[in-house]
Amino acid sequence: MITLQTPNGLSVDVPETLDEDISPKFTVEQLQEAADYYEKHGYVVFKGIIDKKICEEIREVWDAEVKPTKRYIYRQATSKSELNVLNENGWVMNPILNLQSLNPKYFGRLRKMTVNGVLGAGNVQACFEALIGEKPKVVQSMYFEGNSATWEHQDTYYLDAEKLGSMAACWVALEDISAKAGRFFVCPGSHKIEIEKQNKETNIADNHSAYIKKIVGIMKERNMEIRAPILDAGDVLFWHAWTMHGSLKSEDKTSRS
Repeated sequence: MITLQTPNGLSVDVPETLDEDISPKFTVEQLQEAADYYEKHGYVVFKGIIDKKICEEIREVWDAEVKPTKRYIYRQATSKSELNVLNENGWVMNPILNLQSLNPKYFGRLRKMTVNGVLGAGNVQACFEALIGEKPKVVQSMYFEGNSATWEHQDTYYLDAEKLGSMAACWVALEDISAKAGRFFVCPGSHKIEIEKQNKETNIADNHSAYIKKIVGIMKERNMEIRAPILDAGDVLFWHAWTMHGSLKSEDKTSRS
């Protein structure tokens, strides 16, 4: 176990072995048990629901189609069309937005493989349906390789279903995510904390930092538990739109696809 910090300085004990990881791992044969856990904790981890070979092939296609391209692609952080930004390790640091909408002329293999192998995969669809109670629809997707860390937040602040709180998301590990590679972290049970909607003090256009400060303040005041589960290639972590979460910054030279 190593102790790291969230982007705003909250301590997280990060497991390095399965014996240290207190987050249970479910299979697609345990949908009801997983749904019960999700209802109680606001997140759940499924083990190996995407074939490791598919994960490897997607990473290979990423290397072939995206990394060398000189074309503009829409990006997750800015929602703008940008060229790749590579770090010293050669990783793409500005993650791409909406793989299902990539231009098939230039990124057709990546688009097809992610739509068929991940977004529309039977296991992923079955898990979502068990958790949200209806057939899922893709709202947004992203691909991260290099990791710049993600601050503490709830998804509902940025996007949600018409009925707030009925959306869910998932974080798909396309490779084994080492303890220092920038793991996903989550606050169990935080989806049950009622937080007011955006208002003039916390709206995203003018006062985004005030919202983040509010979330971090709640986590501190309640001394909330933070977990950063082990995720290997093919594992998928699902979470509720109200669950407080983020990602740790990279502490070593390991990618985080």
